[in-house]
Amino acid sequence: MSKAPATDTDTAEIIQKQPETTLPPTNEAPEPEISKRKNVLDYYRSLEPPYNSPYELTQKGNKWIAESSLEMELEATVDLKNGFIEIIDEGTGGGTYHVQVVLFRLANGNPMIAVSKKAYDGFGATQEYHFLRPEHPDQYDWTEYTLGALSVFDFLEPDYAEEPAILEEAMPVLLDLPQRGTTLTASVFTGKRFYYCGDSASPEEQIACPAFDRLRRGEIKLHWDRASGQFLFPPEE
Repeated sequence: MSKAPATDTDTAEIIQKQPETTLPPTNEAPEPEISKRKNVLDYYRSLEPPYNSPYELTQKGNKWIAESSLEMELEATVDLKNGFIEIIDEGTGGGTYHVQVVLFRLANGNPMIAVSKKAYDGFGATQEYHFLRPEHPDQYDWTEYTLGALSVFDFLEPDYAEEPAILEEAMPVLLDLPQRGTTLTASVFTGKRFYYCGDSASPEEQIACPAFDRLRRGEIKLHWDRASGQFLFPPEE
């Protein structure tokens, strides 16, 4: 443009950078008793467009199988204990489609569902992600509030300031959801370097080439804060 939550990594540390949003009042009541809680599979199956996955999950023996619209069967990871689902579909050679759905919990016990859908076509990578609160009475999609602004400039040297639109296309930021713990990993996809730095690149595309050598970090760990319901940047070093 790239798993289950455990409470032992919850972080409420002081940060120097965080989403430019204020904490809205919550109308959410505490979730029902633990014995009545839905699990990540329940929420996966309840997702509707545009948030849903194109794969149906069924259990066959000790394995979970994801069936695509092309009636192809893939082995999937369904970790109910850790609230994590992952499907990696390598298709028939045209690229890879990667789905992750993770269940996080707010401080009051209510769910927050993270949905990631990534596509790799052998050249580039794209990602669609959402952060949802299915039990909230007034609002379902909390993506903007939960993650805030995140761009390639968070990875580049502070004084680097080229055309944003070109860099966002050349070096997309991808998220990887955790199977264990509650920390997201954001990273920059650099697979397009050969294109933007190659002889066939246009003058406009070549503007992005130096940025590949100006990365000050390859990834950022974003910590889940249950109280605010946001993923927070770590303190600047």
